[in-house]
Amino acid sequence: MTKHIGLISRVFLAQIFFVSILFILNNIISTPGGYGMYQDMLGSRGLPGIMAPLSILVQFLGGLALILGYKTKIAAYVLAAYSFIWAIVYFFNAMQGQPVLIMSLLYVAITGGLMLVGSNPQITGCGIDNKKSK
Repeated sequence: MTKHIGLISRVFLAQIFFVSILFILNNIISTPGGYGMYQDMLGSRGLPGIMAPLSILVQFLGGLALILGYKTKIAAYVLAAYSFIWAIVYFFNAMQGQPVLIMSLLYVAITGGLMLVGSNPQITGCGIDNKKSK
C-alpha cells in the first residue's frame, strides 16, 4: 500500500508542472502571439522573457520524468529548485503590493514536497527507476 501512496504523491506533485505546461503549450500553439504572451507573463512577474524556453523545458521534462518515476531524484531536485525560484519571485511581487503572497507560500510547500521525494525516491514506488533496480 505504501508504494501506491508514494506513486500517487509523486504523480500529484508532477501534475502541477506537467498539466500546467500542457495548457501553456496549447495556448502558445493555438493563440496568435501566444509565445510572446507567455514571455510577457514572465516579464510581469519580473523574469526576462528569455526564461520562457527554460521554463517550458523544466516543467515538461521534469513533470514527465516525475510522473514516470524516471530519474526521480534528479527530477525532484530540479523541480524543487524551480519551485523555490518561483516562491522567491512571488514573494518579491507580494512585497511590491501584488496580492500573490499565497502563491509564494504554495511554491514553498511544493518545494518541500519535492525535496522529500528527492531525498527518498525509493518510497515513491511503481516507477521506471524502481523497475530498473530490481
